[in-house]
Amino acid sequence: MMARSHRLRWACALGLLMLGAQAQAQAKAGNNDAKPDDASAEATPVEPAAAEDADACIDQNVKADLFAKRKKRDVRDRLFQQTNRHELTLLGGYYVSDLFDGTYVVGGAYAYHMTEDFAVEAHGALTRLGSSAEPGLERIFVLLGTGNRRELMFHADLVWSPAHGKLRLGGAIQHFDLYFAGGAGVIDSVLSSDIAGNAAVGLKFFLGRAIAIRFDVRSYLYRQQLLAQKEWVNDVTSTIGFCVFLPVSE
Repeated sequence: MMARSHRLRWACALGLLMLGAQAQAQAKAGNNDAKPDDASAEATPVEPAAAEDADACIDQNVKADLFAKRKKRDVRDRLFQQTNRHELTLLGGYYVSDLFDGTYVVGGAYAYHMTEDFAVEAHGALTRLGSSAEPGLERIFVLLGTGNRRELMFHADLVWSPAHGKLRLGGAIQHFDLYFAGGAGVIDSVLSSDIAGNAAVGLKFFLGRAIAIRFDVRSYLYRQQLLAQKEWVNDVTSTIGFCVFLPVSE
């Protein structure tokens, strides 16, 4: 009986082992069968048309956003338009002479703006020849003894404004132009009636749409009578001007 019982136990154990091995084999076979399906599912490509549509949609959105930003940055109206407008200026300041003492200078200018960058200008100014050593000068420069000390300056210039910008002054944004000017004219006084060349650099700050304040430094090169001969001199003016643009409405 005991031998028979042992044989039954071994038979049951062997049967259980065989069932377990068979179950593992079936499970492994099932996993192998599932992998190709999963791989094929993962490898299923997206339709080319759908991918192109998505890329095109993204590209168009990015392009529209960039264009809008560029338009906000570049296509922006200037505060002040100058093209085809007339500019009238009253100015005054300080005159520094090579041969005489510094003194006042007053004048005016008219400019026509052909574009935002270029203008033509006619300029006139009045000053007075004077020196702290007047008695000695009158003996040397006999012409000064006449008492006519006025000096007139007339010239025509081409004005170039290469930079239009803005800066913060006193908590407010101010628009301005940097400009250069150059031309020729006449210096008329008892000591000179020669042609004179001039060059200038300045800043123009715009107040509203028809008014500007102008700061100008200008150099004049011409010949002036010195004893029995004429000598080249370089006189300088520093002026502040009040500008009005016409027509007032742009």
